[in-house]
Order: sequence, then structure tokens, then C-alpha cells
Amino acid sequence: MMKFVVAVLLFLSFSISLAKESPNVVIILADDLGIGDVACYSEGAKFQTPHLDAVAGNGMRFTQAYAPGAVCSPSRYGLLTGQYPCRGPLRDKNVGSATALTIDDELLTFPELFADQGYINACIGKWHLGYGEQGIKNWAGRIAPGPLELGFHYHLGLPTNHNDFFKTYVENHHLKWLKPEVTTLRGRPGREHLSAFRFDDEVDSDLTREAVRFIHSNRDRPFFLYLALVATHTHITPQADFRGESEIGLLGDYIQELDHHVGQVVAALKAVDQLDNTILVFSSDNGGHMKDHPSSGKDLVLRDESGEVAEKSKTAKADAFALHGHRTNLNLRGHKGTNYEGGFRVPLLVQWPGKVAKAAVSSEMITLTDLMATTAGLAQVSLPEDAAVDSFDLSRVLLGEHEGAAIRDTAILQTGANQLAFRQGDWKIRSKAKTRWEGDQANVVMSHLELYNLKSDPGESVNLADEQPDRVKQMRKLLLKQINSGRSRP
Repeated sequence: MMKFVVAVLLFLSFSISLAKESPNVVIILADDLGIGDVACYSEGAKFQTPHLDAVAGNGMRFTQAYAPGAVCSPSRYGLLTGQYPCRGPLRDKNVGSATALTIDDELLTFPELFADQGYINACIGKWHLGYGEQGIKNWAGRIAPGPLELGFHYHLGLPTNHNDFFKTYVENHHLKWLKPEVTTLRGRPGREHLSAFRFDDEVDSDLTREAVRFIHSNRDRPFFLYLALVATHTHITPQADFRGESEIGLLGDYIQELDHHVGQVVAALKAVDQLDNTILVFSSDNGGHMKDHPSSGKDLVLRDESGEVAEKSKTAKADAFALHGHRTNLNLRGHKGTNYEGGFRVPLLVQWPGKVAKAAVSSEMITLTDLMATTAGLAQVSLPEDAAVDSFDLSRVLLGEHEGAAIRDTAILQTGANQLAFRQGDWKIRSKAKTRWEGDQANVVMSHLELYNLKSDPGESVNLADEQPDRVKQMRKLLLKQINSGRSRP
């Protein structure tokens, strides 16, 4: 009996030791942040992002990184499932507060993969993937299924954006700060329903504070943290401490606040002696936009009630471009919502001290769908063959062990309005028309396709479709094959 007890204790000790050695995974996702919004991508930038620049300096910066969607929800779907959003319900729409959960619970998700390895997982920030089997009919009741049913152990989030007028957060399965006497709530809560409420200019501070708490609370076990910040999505509402700090107005101030919060996460990892044991990824859910949404500056709940921020936020993005020459997507054509490069190209930085070389730059094509397989590869976690069917493992690129042909040669990209684009090597086809669907089978009209060579024409100024119809036909055939076969990863 004693030998059995000793054997069990030795096994448990070995298991705990293994768990502590497993690398943490932290993914910080910005919102509507173009590659021109991070200083290390933008020569001569009139704003400062020292913490993001430090992540790039201590790790790898990708120059050919893509969000799979040109709007928020599809890209988040791709990140958390490892499959293109066109395989799910987000082919032609974004998610609203009444939308049901858009991720099928039969899919193996990013957090579930790591939960199976003993990780504790948190989803903090913008969710924007729906709640409930048929949406939430009573927001004063149980808000489920949601992130906790997909592998996360803790959730503090916004149903959509910080402009969703909820004035509070979803914490696990319930609204935060809801007064106990409120038992039925068909729509968004008003101030009369809440004992406290969130301020639009302090949302990212709230979220980062909770992320730091999570890191400190789980310092002795491996963790997966998905921190989805709201900057720089409309409304442009930087916290008071950051206003007037950049040279491009309110948008630059918001970018600098975002950078500050990244620095707070890094500082927390250092404080618990976990920085060297953490795979840290930073990216954005789609490209930036040079124009301001019609809702900008309206119905804000701000700590500062002077009205100055609300007024400036109405034209913050347009002013950054028109008055200060800021180009959120640099010289790329298009912006958020379009299937030109400006809709999809995003900053992507990966740091893992001692494993990923410092100040490395990669031109390998990578998408947010690849983060699942890539972090699994780095952490030596086995990814099932039938899971994450569009997630490619680029861990060898990060570890400096890859030579030869590109690991990912193609990428399927989509707008929120059911328009596809397809990248193959240096070439890209872009559909001007909506995709036709019959169930899971797609059809893209040949006559509506444009063709660009991104190596010689990164700004997509010359459509070569009429000159190279055979290439367009071949690429269209490959695009449809990858969609209709149900996977693109070999």
C-alpha cells in the first residue's frame, strides 16, 4: 500500500512540474487597428507605441499577416475555431446583441484544446460572437451558452462593442452590477437597472485590470488568456490620462492608450516571473478605417462629462487622416469592410523570450486562424487531424527552423457582406459580387473577379484579370475546392 501511495505522490509531483513548465499563451487582440497604427510598421509615425515596439524588438513581426474577415465577428470566429468564417454562420453578417452563439459546440475550440492540457482559460474583452442557443431573451437571467461552454473558465466581456449601449459587462453567465430586484430584462439594461455602470472611456482599463488580476491569480499553473480590447473601434474615447498626448489627435491618443495596456500585461507577466514562459501574441481583428461611423460620439457614457471627447470622437479618424496625414493602412487600398488588402492586413507580433529570436521579421503569410495550430506547435500540444481545418502551424518559422517553400501559400478572406478574396502566393483574386451558396457549397462568378499581383502592385491599382484569364480561372477553381472540400490544411 505504501509503495502505491509513494508512486501516486511521485506521479502527481511530476504532473505538477510538467504543468508549471508548460508555456502560458496570451493573445491580445485590438479592434480595427491597421498596420499603420503601430509605430514599428509605420516609418515616421506621429504617435508612439513603445510597448508594442518592444514586443516586436523582443520577438517576431509579421509583414504578411491577415485577419480572415474584414469585420469583427468573422475574424474572431476564425481565431477561436481555427477555421475560415465562411464555414460557419458568419458569411454575410456581423453579430448583434440578439444573435445566438455562432460557434458550434461540436467544434474543438482554441481554449478547449488548451483546457484539455490542464490550462485555465480566460476570455476578457469584446466577445461579439453571440450568446444563447437562440439569442438571449432575458438579459436578467442566465446568459448561456457562451465562452464558458467553449472552453473558457472565466469571462468578463462586452456583448459586441463598447458602443453597444449595454452600460455593463457580462461576467460568466450574468450581467455585472444588475440590481437584485431586476428579474426580467428584454433588452439592454438602463442605468435604472444597474448598481454601477461602465464608462466608455475606461473600458480598456477595466479589461486590462481584470487581465492583470487573472495573471497574478494563476501564476502557478499554465494559463491561456484571450484579451480582446476595444481600441480603436468607434467610439474613439481614450481615457483622460492619454488625451492630447499624440500628434494626430484623439485617434493617436487612443492608440497610445492601447499600447499602454499592452505594457501593463507585459509588466504583470514580469511581476509573476512568467514573461519568459509566455507565448505573447498581439494582432487586430481587421484593417483600419479612415472614416468615422455615423454613431460616433453619440449616447456616450463618459467619466468626463464636458462633452469635448464626445464632440471630437465624431470625426477622430477623419481628422487623423485629413489634418495630420495619418494612414491607418499605410499605402494599401481599401479599409475595414472591403475585400481589398486594407480590409484584412493587420499587425501581428509574437514574443517568446529565449525561443523566438529578437527583432525578427517574417514575410511568411499567416492568418488569425493559424494561431491555434501555431501556438499548439510551440507548446507541443497535439492538434487533432479533424480540428482547426484551416489552421497552419507556423511554429517552425517562429523558432527559426523553417527554410524553403512557404508553409501557407493560400488564404481565403471575406467581408461581412459575403464577398470573398483569395490569396495564392503573390497573387490575389477579389470578387466584386456576393458569393452564391447552396448549403456548404460555394460558387463565385468568374466574370466578377479581379486579379492583382501583390508583389509588384501592393496597392492593387492594376487589375490583370483580362490579361490573365487562365490564372483567374485556376485560382477560382482552387478557392472553390478549398471551400467545398471542407478544409484547406493538408
